Amino acid sequence: MINAVILAGSDKNKSGTPYECKALIKIGEKYLIEYVLDAVCSSKHISRRVVVGPVQLKEFLILKYPQVEFVEEDTSIMRNAKKAIEFLNDSKKILFLTADLPFITAEAIDHFIEESIKSGADICYPIVEKSINDEKYPQMKRTYGTVKEGTFTGGNAIIITPSVFEKCYSLAEKLVEKRKNPIAMARLIGPTILLLFLTKRLSIQKVEKRVSKVFKVKAKAIISTYPELGQDVDKDSDLVVAKFYLEKKR
Repeated sequence: MINAVILAGSDKNKSGTPYECKALIKIGEKYLIEYVLDAVCSSKHISRRVVVGPVQLKEFLILKYPQVEFVEEDTSIMRNAKKAIEFLNDSKKILFLTADLPFITAEAIDHFIEESIKSGADICYPIVEKSINDEKYPQMKRTYGTVKEGTFTGGNAIIITPSVFEKCYSLAEKLVEKRKNPIAMARLIGPTILLLFLTKRLSIQKVEKRVSKVFKVKAKAIISTYPELGQDVDKDSDLVVAKFYLEKKR
């Protein structure tokens, strides 16, 4: 079993919600965060569930998800992750995921957890091949990077061993800031990685080795067949498309 943390920080938006919190935008019949909470609460591999976010989420959780614990947000994604780790005070691995994944399922989460545990890695990050995304969610726009094995997008989730978090903090914070820019991320990891990426000679294994060396941990990319892990709602246009897909599912 592992623990799960949903990062639901404040976000000023233009979507007509009375909250300055993207997690509480209504999509279809539920708030955005409810899709994530329902999947996390249905996972067979998760022990404790924590939401990090603004105070208005606390009352909502007490009323609808009493089994979910709450931590008030700090000023950044990385600070929120750190607060959650300190709050959990547990050596179990932690699944971090964002609160804006309207298509996420317990099946997608469980597959990622199972493959991560099998890998024995300290840090695991899901990647999804472009053709899989395009087949299931062709109208959802994603950021892609091309390596030898194909063209992939990253998921909005990560599994980490708490004991390695502190030594990864500084560089991880910079990578989070550049997460929508594969070239900038490659540059941060090292000039060799950047050169290989630009010349399309970079492999997943080389990225894993370099990240493991830089962070002094064992890092692993988990190839997932579940595009739901990466279909987040960043813009109003994403919100419109997400509503369209959810209507089709009904």
